[in-house]
Amino acid sequence: MANFVIKIAGAMLLLLGTTAFGVYKGCLYNSRLDNLYEIKKAFLYIQGEIRYMNTPMPETLDGAARQMKGQCRKFFSRVAMELYAGRGTELKQVWEETISREIQGEVLEREAVDVLREMGGQLGCLDMHAQEKAIDYFLKKWDYLIEKRRKEKSEKLKLYYVCGVMGGLLMVIIIV
Repeated sequence: MANFVIKIAGAMLLLLGTTAFGVYKGCLYNSRLDNLYEIKKAFLYIQGEIRYMNTPMPETLDGAARQMKGQCRKFFSRVAMELYAGRGTELKQVWEETISREIQGEVLEREAVDVLREMGGQLGCLDMHAQEKAIDYFLKKWDYLIEKRRKEKSEKLKLYYVCGVMGGLLMVIIIV
């Protein structure tokens, strides 16, 4: 009898664990989508600062960080802080190093990181008009990423939840 209770408890824990993993993956997907929206908001702010205020890049990035929520705020804040420190490195290099340190796989997926990395090479080294065009181009690419993720959101979330539950059931069946 005690052996049976232990098996049932183990099966329930296994099922609960795999279901929790599926929910975690779904939350991670939502978090990444929220980060895409936040980065878009930051670049709209940056574009406005470049276009209308002609604000220096460290101040612009710091202002963008203050406008943001979530994990990407730290990225923009760190880039601004490094530029304020003025160690002689250019924005492109600081941007690249900070992406490597701050933007892990849980923050953005690889495709979004590549687009963000590409944008870092365009900021700060061009004239104002060229920077505006570069940001417009970046925002179009970013909108494409957001729309793609938004369209596949419901399917992905169902997949994560179902795989979590079904994977747990399969393991319970195999083990018991």
